[in-house]
Amino acid sequence: MEMDEALGQWLKQVSKAAELSISDQEKITKAGADVYAKELAETTKEKHPNTKGDGGKYGHLSEDINSKTGDVDGDHNGSSTVGFGNKAFIARFLNDGTKYIRADHFVDNARDDAKDAVFAAEQEKYEAIIAKLNGGGDK
Repeated sequence: MEMDEALGQWLKQVSKAAELSISDQEKITKAGADVYAKELAETTKEKHPNTKGDGGKYGHLSEDINSKTGDVDGDHNGSSTVGFGNKAFIARFLNDGTKYIRADHFVDNARDDAKDAVFAAEQEKYEAIIAKLNGGGDK
């Protein structure tokens, strides 16, 4: 293979990677979001266990964590979000503290602990999508 042919193929692959669709971008970020949601749920159960009753109307804090495609406003722009549902205000009180509650920063610590695993999941999904775009088949 000639050098200019090889460079041409490389450029074609790079341009495909640079022009991922919004759907593909969301698949990548959703893979990372799912990993972080799992880590956040485990950390929440560890720091704030489900010991009191049935959790009330909205359930326990650790059961109120979800991940979804799209940003916080629901716009589909390639991002994914992870967070608490109806009990988000309680999570904020526990994480950041109040006048009466000492902060334990469990959300911040879970985010830091999950960084490597999130990036690994996103990289794996990214490589699978790029392989498929370059004719590598399903991964």
